[in-house]
Amino acid sequence: MKLKYPSINSTENNPNDSLYIGFSAFEYEQAKLQETQLQNEYDLTAVLLHWKRLDSVQNILQYLFRTHLFKQIIIWNNNPEINLTFNHFNTNQQISEFTHIINSKENLKDEAKYRACTQAKTRACFYVDDDWNVSHYLKSLISSFRSDPNLLHSVTDAYTFYTNLVWTYLDSKIDLHSGFSWIGCGSVFLRQHAQQHLQLMYKFFQNHTRNKFINITSLNIICIYRFD
Repeated sequence: MKLKYPSINSTENNPNDSLYIGFSAFEYEQAKLQETQLQNEYDLTAVLLHWKRLDSVQNILQYLFRTHLFKQIIIWNNNPEINLTFNHFNTNQQISEFTHIINSKENLKDEAKYRACTQAKTRACFYVDDDWNVSHYLKSLISSFRSDPNLLHSVTDAYTFYTNLVWTYLDSKIDLHSGFSWIGCGSVFLRQHAQQHLQLMYKFFQNHTRNKFINITSLNIICIYRFD
């Protein structure tokens, strides 16, 4: 199914045209200043995986570019049978200069999500599957991440969220917070945590065969140690 993303009108917020009940103009300006500081500190790279759905990748690529929420977009091509280039997409020069394509020599499946993030120049990454529409909550998700950037922030349906709680492990004695997240519906996480995730998997699953390693990676288990 071909997803349709809404058009985006880039307009500046004007306090005089905004409705903010219970807040003074000073409080509004302070909140905007803090938001700007967080945007600069936790800038984002959008990560997309390509396998065979060129049309889907092109749609979301164009949408993410129009949001002006990202410093860079990385497309990781998991299909070794295709040398993906911008000739495969109907994009303009601006998008091409803004986007980096990585062609993998093998299908790394979900491992590629974290590999791609480690190549980002920004401090954090946003990931979404190419067949999922995040337009109605993208800004809220990013805002949630910046309110507590040391944790993975993701979106899924309520049933999956409560089911996955049984795979969540907390231990304050060793500062451990780990669990399962279905990150394909949209997620934001630090590049540092993507690097740590791969390091832990290579360390604890290095004796497994390649196929088993890929299956373990596809679970999207994120082990996060808080640094604050």
